[in-house]
Amino acid sequence: MSWPVKINDIKKIQIESTNYCNARCSACHREEILLGQQQPNILGINNNYISFEQFVSWFDKDDFSSVDLFDFSGNIDEPTTNPDLLDILKWLFKADNFSKNMQVNIATNGGTRNKDFWKKLANISADNKFTTKDYRGYNRLHVIFGIDGLEDTNHIYRKNVKWKKLQKNFRIYIAEGGRASWQFIYFDHNKHQDKRVKQRSIEEGFEKMKWRKTVRNKKFIDDKHPPQKQIKCKALYRQDYFGLKTSLYITNKGHVMPCCWLGTELRMKEVYDKHGYKYDINDNVLNGIKSVQDILDSDWYDNLYDTIMAKTWKTCTEKCKVNVIDAITDDFNKKG
Repeated sequence: MSWPVKINDIKKIQIESTNYCNARCSACHREEILLGQQQPNILGINNNYISFEQFVSWFDKDDFSSVDLFDFSGNIDEPTTNPDLLDILKWLFKADNFSKNMQVNIATNGGTRNKDFWKKLANISADNKFTTKDYRGYNRLHVIFGIDGLEDTNHIYRKNVKWKKLQKNFRIYIAEGGRASWQFIYFDHNKHQDKRVKQRSIEEGFEKMKWRKTVRNKKFIDDKHPPQKQIKCKALYRQDYFGLKTSLYITNKGHVMPCCWLGTELRMKEVYDKHGYKYDINDNVLNGIKSVQDILDSDWYDNLYDTIMAKTWKTCTEKCKVNVIDAITDDFNKKG
């Protein structure tokens, strides 16, 4: 069976815009590489970002009008470290081949850049509004700050993120009209602070809290959808699955993968070893010439579905057969 998704089926594009990051979160794939004593430049750490020119050449060839969420949130990146991010965002909001009501999310630890950057990011957020009935007047650019506690606990997981800088940054961004949410991951060391964090988020002007119980510290089994007898790919079948969207994941090197779980370079090795070896190694890589649809029409993608169903891939089994998921709850501080 060929890959049953074309461009006009895609609702979400998730992109890893760089492989730089200021933090060293213990459960991040970056640490899996570093603690495994791999050389950072072999697997791609701190040596690449998607330039403005690259980004435009990757996304100017297809009709992405069906995409309602463009998500800057990769496996190993801190999006704000990309020096071209502001220019990329400006182009994305003006591009004719994207919906004028598409939401753009940025996931950040909030501990980078300076006052000027966060003011400019807030201005981009404030200058681009939804026109649809349900969200009319809301900013289309939404920044999710990953803040796992308060001044005395956030750094325990978010290592190297300095609280004073983080606080200064989110205050500037919100004060200048930027739309923001506070995401809190539960750990043993911070779970006692959730009520204080909620109150703090209200006081600071965050739109909502995103509470996250995650596979970083425990496997959560979805009891509404019992374990499958076979793989049920969440990149394809997501209509009733906690609001998840038919998606594509794009790495900082331009690899087009079905999902972020298969998008780390260590996981991609498994895919190439069991499937990709039959094809040109660049068949699923954006290069400025091929469109995303060209990649979905390639032999590499044409046979990917059958390989996922036939092969025993640890990642696919865990995520799309056993139904291990992150439990995420949105808690609005004001009507949203």
